[in-house]
Amino acid sequence: MSMVAVNSHEPTVGLPSARALIERFELHGIQKADLANYLHIPVSLLEDEEARLPLSAFHRMWQYIIDVSGDPAIGLTIAREEDAHSLGLVAHVVFNSPTLGKGMEHYIRLFSVVNEAIDMEFERGAKVSRCRFTHKYMDYYSYADMDRTLAIGLGRARKALNYAVKVYEVSFQHPAPDDLTPYEEYFGCKLKFDQPYCEILFESSALDRKLNRSNPHVGAATLHYANRLLSRLFKRKLSHKVRRLVESHLGDEELDANKAASMLNMSRPTLYRKLKQDGLSYSEIVDEVKCRKAKEMLEQTQAPLSVIAYDLGFSEVSAFTRAFKRWTGQTPAQFRTAKETD
Repeated sequence: MSMVAVNSHEPTVGLPSARALIERFELHGIQKADLANYLHIPVSLLEDEEARLPLSAFHRMWQYIIDVSGDPAIGLTIAREEDAHSLGLVAHVVFNSPTLGKGMEHYIRLFSVVNEAIDMEFERGAKVSRCRFTHKYMDYYSYADMDRTLAIGLGRARKALNYAVKVYEVSFQHPAPDDLTPYEEYFGCKLKFDQPYCEILFESSALDRKLNRSNPHVGAATLHYANRLLSRLFKRKLSHKVRRLVESHLGDEELDANKAASMLNMSRPTLYRKLKQDGLSYSEIVDEVKCRKAKEMLEQTQAPLSVIAYDLGFSEVSAFTRAFKRWTGQTPAQFRTAKETD
């Protein structure tokens, strides 16, 4: 099998993350060909295990299954009903590790294979550890997907350890649902919504426990394969490295193409050439990142335009206004007013 090419402007999601959704659609009589037609993607993207789904298509898939199923807690439902055959490549690496802690190390490093749109962090404390997921593309944020991501990780850990891992608190980036009952029943702990990230706080002692079905031979084989996919993914996607670099230095007016190339250990001509292979330019990436961040701040905060302009690296509000109108056809004030009246 080979990697299926997708629009290089978009982050991608590994097909195993969508497998449970595809099975759900089939239960409702919607086959892969029909689903692909609805999503406007080749059916091969739903069949090749090494395929990478565009983030926009993955987001539409979640919206569609919510409508088709009529279940607003479908993410939790899928996590609750998962069985062993649903594990993807990275999950096999994690749960064939000697301990949960070692599996978490692999999970953090390999998470881009699962979903490039989410930054994942892990911090081990003396008594409490945290696993944090920050979705970077809020226009394509799916509450059901994040519900499933948090729930399935906890559920798999409990099954693999045959032990009820204690959870202290779970946070979500999305607003609280109308019915909290499914969340309270599944997680059984304090819940927080409208947070800047999704996160699980759990007992650190669980990390030292051995996984009861760990197979070192399977673990080594799947790890080798996952490493190959990660290497191929990032070789193909220099644009993601540049995007992350720009995101982490948004307020730095000195981060031009020369400095970015230097930080990536290459010359500016090499950077330009490699980005061109992805169908992009450095300035397009900068505009994309700043536009997305500007929209998030205008929608989610009441920060003055001067603060937003400064955070995005503009020396004057007028320069920010001109750029935003070029990106969207609206001024920042018009965009904020329109969103407030939606």
